[in-house]
Amino acid sequence: MVTTGVAFLILVAAAQAGPTPQVSTATAVNLPAPAPLRLLSETEIPVFEDSLTSKKAQAHLVKAGLKTAAYLSKQPPKLFRIGDRDYGPAILEATAREFVALWQQNLPLEEFNAKVREGFDVFQSIGLDGQGRVVFSSYYQPELAASMAKSPSYPYPIYKKPGDMVEVSLPSFDKKYPVETLIGRVNKDKQVVPYFNRDQIDSHKALGGKGLEAAWLKTKFDILDLHIQGSGILRFPSGKAVLAQFAATNAWPYNSVGLSLVKAGVFTREEITHDKLRQYFRAHPEAEEWSMAQNPRYTFFKLMPLPADGEPMGTAEVSLNPGRSIAIDASIIPLGALAYFSTLSPQADEQGRMLGKFPTNRFAFCLDTGGAIKGPGRVDIYAGHGKMASEMAKNQWADGQLYILIRKVPPRER
Repeated sequence: MVTTGVAFLILVAAAQAGPTPQVSTATAVNLPAPAPLRLLSETEIPVFEDSLTSKKAQAHLVKAGLKTAAYLSKQPPKLFRIGDRDYGPAILEATAREFVALWQQNLPLEEFNAKVREGFDVFQSIGLDGQGRVVFSSYYQPELAASMAKSPSYPYPIYKKPGDMVEVSLPSFDKKYPVETLIGRVNKDKQVVPYFNRDQIDSHKALGGKGLEAAWLKTKFDILDLHIQGSGILRFPSGKAVLAQFAATNAWPYNSVGLSLVKAGVFTREEITHDKLRQYFRAHPEAEEWSMAQNPRYTFFKLMPLPADGEPMGTAEVSLNPGRSIAIDASIIPLGALAYFSTLSPQADEQGRMLGKFPTNRFAFCLDTGGAIKGPGRVDIYAGHGKMASEMAKNQWADGQLYILIRKVPPRER
């Protein structure tokens, strides 16, 4: 996922805007930060009209909703803050089930919207600017040639989750610490230190000789692609295919390799693409190791049988449905929430040929997270696998709006 571009552009814009005006300490007021999701009034609620009208796309929404409800039914009681309210998994489960039932009635647009307004509260993300601007990117499941043994054709490994990786829960030591888990390892001095970063693993072979190699790929760029997307289909010379499923990360911050080259002056933000990045490394192999080391985050995998639908599992531990599953910041929007969004999206044909970019509005379920998907202003759309998905995901980067729908709470009885 190329997801640090917005932050980089904001920094550039701030630099171009000149020095920040000095504010007198006598007049400065520390106002509370606005809630990331805002409950809309009746007049602010948009018209809900889903752009994905094919039977396959509509079936994907139903499947995603039913998977979501099943996931939520197994969650322990825990409250999620949405706007100025706290909701439990039961209301999110009811939201998924009742929305699917409503969707399957195939009502006329006006009647459908009336029932949505009657049965659901609608929240809008305040976005990056506090005014609702959300940036939408996309990810897909790559299909990569692989081997179970190292060879001149397959020299680069992907690794299993290391056994020496430890998790440290800060609040378990002292309640003054934030609710956060740190990932690290215990060094020779019995100190907990950050886990190895990409440079240490790839360039300095920090995991070499430990038997952690899960499979071997053809290029470093294939490795990076798999790390960024989070999972992929590995196809072996025998014809066998397996799923390389996300297992863990080293928890280092994500940094876009492409934007590192933008900062270095190799590309402009407007001209860099996934394919241009791959072509650049083919033409300049001497730059590949340095460039990739700029992203210290490293992903570990487990090999699993390929699911019947060929799709990976999201953070919610259910398989993702193309176009109907999105990755969000789960500290702001709970996994399993029902979303509706509007943005500009690319469209490609089955051969992966770009047809153009068009406005899209659609319902989806929040079933995944991403290392670079942070805050109320970022969403990642799961596009699926294959040539169409690959082309669409690589070309998705546009502003839009994000809404979260929650079933209205029944009248209080006591």
